[in-house]
Amino acid sequence: MHLNFIIGLVVFLNATQGVAVAQAKGNKYAVVDMQKVILNVEDGKVARAKLEKEMKAKEKELLTKKSELDKMNKEWQSEAAILSEEARRKKQQDFQQKFMELRNQEMTFQQEIRRKEQMATQKIAMSVGQLVNKMSAKRGYEMVFEANSAGLLYLKDPVDLTKEVIAAYEKDSKKGVAKK
Repeated sequence: MHLNFIIGLVVFLNATQGVAVAQAKGNKYAVVDMQKVILNVEDGKVARAKLEKEMKAKEKELLTKKSELDKMNKEWQSEAAILSEEARRKKQQDFQQKFMELRNQEMTFQQEIRRKEQMATQKIAMSVGQLVNKMSAKRGYEMVFEANSAGLLYLKDPVDLTKEVIAAYEKDSKKGVAKK
């Protein structure tokens, strides 16, 4: 299991068990699970679906090119014995060039997907940050931590704001749509 998942699970369990106690004690610390927010808000779902659609289309294209490359390699290997040295070398160079082009396309595509995913999550994270600031100021929280961050190992009786942040984000998003 991933360490962040385990840490997040521990923090989440502590948070859900300690919410009532924390509120009774007047605790001023809270947590938000950003990954959960991003996966559950409509903007995150839409962005993820769009990226998945784009990934499937590109994967199909890359698989077609890979099949062509495999076919080219088989032809080259089966003809190698009857080809002249120069013809073999030319076919091998053609294959290597197409192979490198495919690898470059795959790497470029992966980088592009990561960039698009980062842009989508960054937009959501900025909005969430603003919501958390408003909630924290209103409720008097001294600190709000991201539940899955590697730096947060323990926080006694945190209040988990994740569900409230999701609800507030969706409410603000609907207001934004209504304004448009």
